[in-house]
Amino acid sequence: MLQPWVHEPRLDEEGRVRALHRHLLNEEPDPEYDAIVQLASAICETPISLLTLVDRDRLRFKAKVGLPRILQDERTDSFCSHVIEQEELFLIEDALADPRFRDNTRVRGEPHIRFYAGTPLRTEEGYRIGVLCVIDHVPRRLSPLQLRTLEHLGRQIETHFRLRLQLLQAQERNVELEQARSRLHAINESLQAEIVERHRVERELRSQGAVLSTVLAHMPHSVFWKDREGTFLGCNNAFAQQVGRASPAGIIGRKDQDLGFPPEQVEAYRRDDRAVMDSGRPILDIEEPFRVGGGPERWLLTSKVPLKDLDGKVWSVLGIFADITERREQEATLQQALSKAELYAARMESVVYEARARTRRLMEASLDAVFVLDSEGRVLEANPVARRLLGMEAEQLLGRPFDSLAPESDRASLRRALGELRPQGSVRLDDQSLLTATGGRLAVQLLGSVQDEGEALRLLIVVHDLTERRRLEQQGIQNDRLAAMGVLAAGIAHEINNPTAYVLSNLDYLRQWREELEQHLASLPELPASLKEGLAETRQLLADCIDGCARIQDIVRGMRHLSHQGHAEEQTLVDVHTTLDSVLNISQGELKHTARLEKDYAPDLPLILGSEGRLGQVFLNLIVNAIQAMRPGNARDNRLRVRTRADEHHIRIDISDTGHGIPKEALPHIFDPFFTTKPAGVGTGLGLSISYAIIQKMGGEMRVETQVGQGTTFSLLLPIHHEASPV
Repeated sequence: MLQPWVHEPRLDEEGRVRALHRHLLNEEPDPEYDAIVQLASAICETPISLLTLVDRDRLRFKAKVGLPRILQDERTDSFCSHVIEQEELFLIEDALADPRFRDNTRVRGEPHIRFYAGTPLRTEEGYRIGVLCVIDHVPRRLSPLQLRTLEHLGRQIETHFRLRLQLLQAQERNVELEQARSRLHAINESLQAEIVERHRVERELRSQGAVLSTVLAHMPHSVFWKDREGTFLGCNNAFAQQVGRASPAGIIGRKDQDLGFPPEQVEAYRRDDRAVMDSGRPILDIEEPFRVGGGPERWLLTSKVPLKDLDGKVWSVLGIFADITERREQEATLQQALSKAELYAARMESVVYEARARTRRLMEASLDAVFVLDSEGRVLEANPVARRLLGMEAEQLLGRPFDSLAPESDRASLRRALGELRPQGSVRLDDQSLLTATGGRLAVQLLGSVQDEGEALRLLIVVHDLTERRRLEQQGIQNDRLAAMGVLAAGIAHEINNPTAYVLSNLDYLRQWREELEQHLASLPELPASLKEGLAETRQLLADCIDGCARIQDIVRGMRHLSHQGHAEEQTLVDVHTTLDSVLNISQGELKHTARLEKDYAPDLPLILGSEGRLGQVFLNLIVNAIQAMRPGNARDNRLRVRTRADEHHIRIDISDTGHGIPKEALPHIFDPFFTTKPAGVGTGLGLSISYAIIQKMGGEMRVETQVGQGTTFSLLLPIHHEASPV
């Protein structure tokens, strides 16, 4: 019976219009929309059928049958405005008999609407943005089947809207990935330029180091440098000869008191050394006495300067002196030599600091993981992206062989690539795997180059993470396949259901007719034995046919149940036993050749709140995996057991098989995307990952117990909906 229409205020009209304009208004004409509208007109037997998008002030016809010259219309007083303000199908069987529409311009004038039926079209967020309607010029009524079909066609259009939106979003993500790839390319080019510059600086440093060594070796003045404890770290030949040693080797590691200086000189030397290192400022032109052992006292003109590390901290003091007892005239030469030594030392420190700081900044700013390895392939440095990507601290990475970060199966190729990197200077691996600290597998692209730091050889490895892109690509393919199979299964189920219904009805009629015939023949004289046997055989044949058709109907109901095209995230009260039975019916064809089915259902199992279609997908994944784990053709020896139980807060579903089990080393990774123990070409490695995510989203847990050679049990724990009544 038609319900009176009650006007409701427009809820979030701005959000609804934004959802409409976001993608749908700008679409090109789509033959699939035309096909659905034509199908609605044919099924409902109306001359006009429209797919209308309701804008703020106008109606825009996306597809239509009838009204060939009209592309859009005013929204004011339109039937569509009424449709989008309610949840269910809107039906007017005679507009002239309805006080709301008898004076409407579209009823009194073109297109002379007398009959109207429309179902609202919703976006994934729930906004009602359009209407699928059928119109006639005369009053009429639609059958319940026609009304349900009109609503189902509306849901197909909603599914098409979501698929178009997902396609556009995927295209936008591809554009973002391409932009990110361009930025990465620019950063890599910048990094290569910095590497070239670093090579140039290193060559210059080596050249300057050779010059400095030559200067120290041939300088006529004594040069030395000490650490904070007063220990000599080095000197030139002139200093060694001045203190009575054959070479600098006899000086390194010793202190002033070990060289025979008097205590007062030792104290004066240490005082000056500490003053230079504590203040960070040089002390120049110190005139001080000098005596070794029992030799004569001489006078030196000494200067001392601090040496700093990359952080600017003083770690050593450099001293240079000349014997001014006999050669005071050498004072100018000493000063010049000291200035030159200071210039080379400062320049060397500055160049080294800038080169290393530049490399460190590049590593810190890189969007990719960057590793610096020594010549043996051990990790010397790792940038923050590398540590975050692998989930490891710097202490866990430093000193570790880089190839140990790869799975065992991929280490040989990584070692080979590192071996080729040293003679070739660069290497690239487009399909490499690395392991995280938790055992997860990453798909990466690896670029390597050789860095020459003087006598030390360094390997620079840049790692680009491809895991998310690969996962999205594979999951998109899987989702497309599942959606296509769902639509196909729903269509097949619908086509099978109708002929099965009338075949079953006819068989039941034949059974009743045969019983009446048998009663009639019983009153006749003795029948031939062959006719009696035929009647008995006919009874059994009809019973078998009726049982077979009932089985087909059970399977069809299961297929339609699992392929139901509702909202993917719709939360409803779910009967777990009904969903399990639907999946088991669908799987029966494969199961009966593989294993015996044992069902141990708990009585009065409570309902749960969740997505019935998603839960059916999880059950189907687990049952198919269990069937594949058991050897086919051995149904007596194999067993598939489905058990349900409930406690105060949860229901538990156990799906057990007697298959080959899961190896211990594979168990930590079975819920990882793309991980599979099946042969190549069998499965994508996404089934358990997707199932695990679905159960978590429903607030539940998925557990597994397995023993190699004896079987596996997957357990699902789902929260009970306490307001629901027991099944």
